Amino acid sequence: MPEHKTNQKVSRLLRIAAIAEGTTLLLLVFVGVPLKHGLGYGEVTRFLGPLHGLAFLTYIWAVINELSLGDQPRGWAFKAMLFSFVPGGTFWFFRRSIASAS
Repeated sequence: MPEHKTNQKVSRLLRIAAIAEGTTLLLLVFVGVPLKHGLGYGEVTRFLGPLHGLAFLTYIWAVINELSLGDQPRGWAFKAMLFSFVPGGTFWFFRRSIASAS
């Protein structure tokens, strides 16, 4: 019986959503929040917050979609969601996940 590979091939939507989620979270945490609390420029977080929220929801939807297609195991989906809470986590997770599949 063939062994089920984690991360056979992730969809293009999931890749784009992971990049968008990771980028907006990094910008929000390392640019928006310091500008808001350090220099008093709250406008940046008012723009980046909703943008990141949309990217995050799209990413979670894409992970659930990938899981529902049966392309990935549940453990993979759980880790993909867990790493979305860490700044830069989606980049690290997908790079490691894709590298381990080859």
